[in-house]
Amino acid sequence: MRRFILYSRTGETAPFIGTLRNAGRLDIVYQCILMSMFASHAIRRDVEFHAFLYGRPNPPIHLTIDGGRLYDVRVDEETWRKILNETLSGAPHEGVGVKKEGIEPYAKSLDEVYVLNENGEDIERLNFKSPSFFLGDHVGLPNKFEKSLIAKGAKSVSLGKNKYLASSTIDIVNYLLDRKGV
Repeated sequence: MRRFILYSRTGETAPFIGTLRNAGRLDIVYQCILMSMFASHAIRRDVEFHAFLYGRPNPPIHLTIDGGRLYDVRVDEETWRKILNETLSGAPHEGVGVKKEGIEPYAKSLDEVYVLNENGEDIERLNFKSPSFFLGDHVGLPNKFEKSLIAKGAKSVSLGKNKYLASSTIDIVNYLLDRKGV
């Protein structure tokens, strides 16, 4: 099992009207869901995606996508706009969960934790069993939270000195882990 955990500083935490972009940049969350959960013509059944939404009006919200249980989805933005809006309204969707929870308690429950950061150790040099990768949205992880993860034993890992979109980072990590057979 691999996990991707996104810290979304602006993602709206209640039902919304309009586009994902206008809902506190939930378009970034959607793009990360796609790169986490989908391969060509398949759902990645061994992946979980978590987004912690800290936007208005009711933060924090923990959004979970479980590839082992996810069904009845397509990859288009409109499908995910409806799913996210419905689950934020309290309606169920198989494999998608929403609860009132911050990122800190969830982080404490994980064992093999990595923080994606340009200054970390080269990801290709490491071996993984059941990794959990933390990353930030377009603003990044809060420094205090990132430092607390490292202080509690998380490893800082890097894809290199270039900065990538959060969704691209997830896609690259999936590619590298697929090559390693993780």
